[in-house]
Amino acid sequence: MEVRIERAKLEDAELILEGQRKCFLTLLERYQDHDLNPCNEKLESIQKSIIEHYFYKILVDGKFSGAVYVHENPDKLHMKLHTIYVLPEYQNLSVAQKAIEYVEKIHNCAVEWVLETPHDLEKNHHLYEKMGYVKTGKTEKINDRLTIVHFKKEISKLD
Repeated sequence: MEVRIERAKLEDAELILEGQRKCFLTLLERYQDHDLNPCNEKLESIQKSIIEHYFYKILVDGKFSGAVYVHENPDKLHMKLHTIYVLPEYQNLSVAQKAIEYVEKIHNCAVEWVLETPHDLEKNHHLYEKMGYVKTGKTEKINDRLTIVHFKKEISKLD
């Protein structure tokens, strides 16, 4: 199984949105986070993110299997893993881990990465912690069903 990452193009926006809807619908139903859930993102928003930030397609054996959206702070030293998803048929195959490793390598000037994830998605927590991310202690209560947990990963730059 070959996992590759490619920078998304504008013509990929509909495919990315379709994947988000497929992956985040059950979480929307669970958390009722209508304003934040990627399932409700507008096509124009994804197109803007593709142009202004870093959106990557995840390909497994050449087939679209998910996406990663990375936001770079103006200093180019602090990065946010904004959204990552892997289609259900490609989950539990280390695809997300390989995708994160790839974007961290591409953006190797970063000294810190941050991300957010729901409080009760233990598989996400396990993956991020395995990859060196730690909980910051900061949480945000979105509604009675959803609390967001913040993680960060500091990258040491040895001279």
